[in-house]
Amino acid sequence: MTVEHETRVCKVGDRFGYFHCWEHFSKPLEAGLLAGGAPAGVFSKVFGIVEFEDGVERIDPSDIHFCDEENKSLQELNQVIKCQSS
Repeated sequence: MTVEHETRVCKVGDRFGYFHCWEHFSKPLEAGLLAGGAPAGVFSKVFGIVEFEDGVERIDPSDIHFCDEENKSLQELNQVIKCQSS
């Protein structure tokens, strides 16, 4: 049995990279020290893990633009839907 994780070509700003997966990141937050300050809790956020030529980074999902065949198929589907509704 072989498990493969496919990557997707993406662009972040002016750099191209390989998108690997989504990371659900969280860390505990301590309560604020001042009276009436922020209560203790958990910071939670989703990041995309993207490999660039010089390293791997956590990237905000709204900054990732996919540039592969899957994305091209979505673009073509949206064009067909636009044409049908006109």
